Amino acid sequence: MKQDIAEIDRVMNLAEAMGNMDGDAELLQEIVGIFMQTGAEQMASLTHALDAGDVRDVALKAHGMKGGASNFCARKFVAAALKLEMLAKSGTLDGATVLLEEMKASFAELEELTVLINWDEVAQNWSR
Repeated sequence: MKQDIAEIDRVMNLAEAMGNMDGDAELLQEIVGIFMQTGAEQMASLTHALDAGDVRDVALKAHGMKGGASNFCARKFVAAALKLEMLAKSGTLDGATVLLEEMKASFAELEELTVLINWDEVAQNWSR
């Protein structure tokens, strides 16, 4: 599991996320699960807003996804979503496609790595 934890920590900070949840691995697992279950639909909605050129909706959707991922310290995804949110809030979508692709790549990493998490082991190894 140590190698898997190193891989996961590249994408999300499990220790910090556990701290945010007061050591409740079950709650963290639930939050990660909900985000991953709804993420593809949210990403599609964000893509649609970008394709429609709706600056306000892009900012709102990127902000929402950023908030969801920040709950479990998915820093790479959060950083990508923040860049897109800030671009849209500046009133333009020039370059937004590249930032959306960065978000999609980070989401794909999350999809791959979150299935590797052994939540029982996370709970056992958590120390406050």
